Amino acid sequence: MSVQFRSTRQHLLRSSLLVGALAGLATGLLPTGPAGAAPSRADLVVAASVDTVEVPASGGWSTLTLDVRNSGTKASQDVTVAFTLPAGAWFSSDGFVIPPSWSCDLQGTATCVHAPLAAGEIADTLNLPFGLPPGTAGDAVTVTATAKTGMESSTANNIGQASVRYIPSTMDLEFVPAATSQQLLPNEYVNVSTSLRNSGNSPSGEVTVTIPVPAGMQGSEMSSEGWDCAFGDGVADGRTGWRCIHSPLWPGETSEQLYYGGILTSTTVGDVVTMEATAATTLPETTLENNTARHTVTVEQGAIVRGTVWVDGNNNRVWDTCEVGAPVGYEGIYRIEVATQPGSSGSGGLTTINPDGTFTAYVRPGTYRVQFHVYDPHEFIDSIDSDLIYYWNETGGANYGHTDWVTVATGDEVTLDAGVRSRWIQTC
Repeated sequence: MSVQFRSTRQHLLRSSLLVGALAGLATGLLPTGPAGAAPSRADLVVAASVDTVEVPASGGWSTLTLDVRNSGTKASQDVTVAFTLPAGAWFSSDGFVIPPSWSCDLQGTATCVHAPLAAGEIADTLNLPFGLPPGTAGDAVTVTATAKTGMESSTANNIGQASVRYIPSTMDLEFVPAATSQQLLPNEYVNVSTSLRNSGNSPSGEVTVTIPVPAGMQGSEMSSEGWDCAFGDGVADGRTGWRCIHSPLWPGETSEQLYYGGILTSTTVGDVVTMEATAATTLPETTLENNTARHTVTVEQGAIVRGTVWVDGNNNRVWDTCEVGAPVGYEGIYRIEVATQPGSSGSGGLTTINPDGTFTAYVRPGTYRVQFHVYDPHEFIDSIDSDLIYYWNETGGANYGHTDWVTVATGDEVTLDAGVRSRWIQTC
């Protein structure tokens, strides 16, 4: 019994010593920091979006917006972003700004490089326009940006993607404005100004506008910046008028102003003269209902001032029934003006001078006088048949005379004549 007891005690002692030694050894091998801590590394996060998200099936443009940040706990190395565009797509070569912090080769390797990003740092945003080729309406294409740097805690968020969807192409020209109007006296100027806008989502072809000269109006040449216009007989689809050409219009683009017009020749009060401008292009449009601009001119009632520059052929200072009017042009009637009295509200159009020496002017209510200009060998004379109150003759030059002021109301007709003599014309 005593032998067995000593043996058991020795065995327990050895066991206690062994457990203590193992415990001490384990304590010496355990790390002093937190259990399972990861090494400090960078972690790039890439976000990509596009504007616009839809382009017409004929092709178009969008802009890729790219943001890169280091969400890790350590600075990154140089950051390289590689771009993958859909087949046939391309980056624009101008018209945008790359931040100085980025170095990009978009036409070659399609990459951008940034200096190391500190922990938590966000790189300057990139906005990169790119073009897309024609596609199929309903299809979507994807733009991909992949960022790389040195060791990272994760590469799961190094890729940014954005999609652009093709939609049906539309192209529609419309006049802005499409309807205008004037109220004018005969011989006043008809002035029209309009422009064309492409309200579709696809570029137009070359644009042509034709404007025939309507009855009751005399057209004239005019110039418009951005337009190549011709005026003449047969120009407007076989008729006298204007034919103007403009380069293709981009979606949403409005052309420069198109000017055209002339002189109202209709003399019937209340008549309406309508000018129509018609636009066409080389590509199909969504609708043709808005391809016409109309400008209406209503003939206004005023007063009429008329008269004759008559030639005293027998030098008796009387307008005999056999005596004729003065010729028009060089060595004859140079100009006749119906002038408005200063401070008067009157106004009117051009004075029409006929080959027989007669003239007509249509004016609004007001006070006027007629001013005559004739060339030598014609000179003004005193006569009871002449309404001049003043004249001045210069031998070998241009001679001038005018009537007294006359006040007219709507519907009035006034006749004011001027007598001249000429060394070359003998009548009666």
